[in-house]
Amino acid sequence: MAQKYNLLVIDDEQPIMDEIKSYFEKRDFTVTTALSGEEGLEKLRHQAFDVALIDLCMPTMSGLEVIETINAELIPVNIAILTGHGGEKEAIAALNMGGIVHAWFAKGKYGMDELYQRVKRLAQVIPDDKLDDFFSMFETAA
Repeated sequence: MAQKYNLLVIDDEQPIMDEIKSYFEKRDFTVTTALSGEEGLEKLRHQAFDVALIDLCMPTMSGLEVIETINAELIPVNIAILTGHGGEKEAIAALNMGGIVHAWFAKGKYGMDELYQRVKRLAQVIPDDKLDDFFSMFETAA
């Protein structure tokens, strides 16, 4: 059985979340969704995710604010962002936040297969907080 990766999709547009969830769950992902930045942060604080796919333009709490909070709270997750029309400035700001954002997708301008391939590559990256465990497997007992 293939490994299941955990993806969190934070977006205020239900149809987009449903499309991503359906596509990814037919492959090797378990997908959790959140309709707001606040809801997404609560899920990130209580469950481990390999990747968070975050919309930048949301009411009450923007995706940029979500990313800033993830960074401040040192939540271990790889981040990819979604942006709609006019979000290029915010996307560039997110990409410049110390290397925690690893991919950017413009809504309506990506194919689901491309999104899946890039998110899967992010999910396969070993997070920094797990590297010690990974390398300890190769150490020999003294």
